[in-house]
Amino acid sequence: MVVLALPNTDRFSKWRVWYWRQRGYSFPKTCFLATNVRFYGNVTIGEGSVIADNCILSGSTAGICVGKKVMIAPNCVLVAFDHGFRNMDIPMIDQPFDTAPIVVEDDVWIAANCTIAKGVRLGRGCIVSANSMVRVSVEPFTAVRGVPARVIGSRKTDSS
Repeated sequence: MVVLALPNTDRFSKWRVWYWRQRGYSFPKTCFLATNVRFYGNVTIGEGSVIADNCILSGSTAGICVGKKVMIAPNCVLVAFDHGFRNMDIPMIDQPFDTAPIVVEDDVWIAANCTIAKGVRLGRGCIVSANSMVRVSVEPFTAVRGVPARVIGSRKTDSS
């Protein structure tokens, strides 16, 4: 596990990619994995994507699919499940997970300290501002921010 804490250089990122590949993940050699990034369950990452320090991607059985050239800033959490809580006769810890996949399309920027919930699709080219909680899907080229995240603009111009 020491390899996860090595400095953020291309050389050590390659070691981290190797480390996760030895554990069954098929991450491309062109992705960049920073210090202390953790993966659980079904997770795929596209070519040229960057996952910064201290991120957690927990795909469970539903999965997380990160597209190509995606930027995920430090301290982000993507979790493809929620704990069950509907049955009042069973403690929440004993209830089954409610799972749904997370899809992050190509050319997406997720800024620092964001949480992406189960079932969310982040459309191509969208931006999620820092400290946001995304619980619903985001259209392509849309910018969102807040808790819960709301649309604040678009990357498209009238001439696009």
